[in-house]
Amino acid sequence: MRQKKLKNQQSGPAGNDENKAKNYKKSKFSKGSHSPKTRIQTRTIKAAQGFYLMWGFHAVSAALANPTRLVRRIYASPHSKDAVTELIQNAACKTHTDMSELIILAPDEFDTPPVYDGKRVHQHMMIEVQPLEALDLTDIIFGDDNLRLIILDQITDSRNVGAIIRSAKAFGCDAIIMTKHNAPTENGSLARAAAGALENVPIITVTNLSRTIETLKTHNICCIGLDAAGDNTLERFSSEPRLALIMGSENTGMRRLTKQACDFIITIPMRNQTESLNVSVATAIALYATQMSD
Repeated sequence: MRQKKLKNQQSGPAGNDENKAKNYKKSKFSKGSHSPKTRIQTRTIKAAQGFYLMWGFHAVSAALANPTRLVRRIYASPHSKDAVTELIQNAACKTHTDMSELIILAPDEFDTPPVYDGKRVHQHMMIEVQPLEALDLTDIIFGDDNLRLIILDQITDSRNVGAIIRSAKAFGCDAIIMTKHNAPTENGSLARAAAGALENVPIITVTNLSRTIETLKTHNICCIGLDAAGDNTLERFSSEPRLALIMGSENTGMRRLTKQACDFIITIPMRNQTESLNVSVATAIALYATQMSD
């Protein structure tokens, strides 16, 4: 009788805890796996040191298809498990170990505020990744005769930078140059806004932006800065074979030394008076207007 009573006591609380806790199912997978086994555990969703969480279908699918991207864990919900499994089967990314983790979360686990902003739009899929290796300036200045670059002068908003990366891919930009300080590192909000383009557009980080502009100019790259007080228009530069577009910060525009280093200061003509354009919108317009003719 005592043994039977103990058995009943042990079985009750386990069932309650299982219903109350925010649990997830974790399974090991390898590429080509169809039906991973699962087990229930409870854990706070947090990226390991040197990694970060990336979310959203386009960002996740592009990262999994990138052979240079290192993926440590993949998260899905019961709603997105089939779609994520299909992405895994076609993945080309590197994995942290021979077998990475696929974790099935309860849907509300995805609504936990991330580090970088208040709410993430995730489509119930998320991965833990290592940032991509940045290029060096010398990797691009000795390249093709035709070159398009974007230079960001201390633009700090992750979503603006991500939107700029997305436009850069759309209009064939070869690389984006950013400062090491007063600029966002690679993160989930940036990757989500880039909608997969982060995997395709190289990022170069530099310490001294004005010195970098001078280096570009010595390699026959025309450097033009966008400013409301500019006295040139973008169209005249569409035939420029090697061109760098320099965008200032959201609040103060280009810094004094950055502006002084430019070959030309350009403005975007607007029919109706407005204070300014969002920096990601202005960048997209500038890239479109300076596209080289085929």
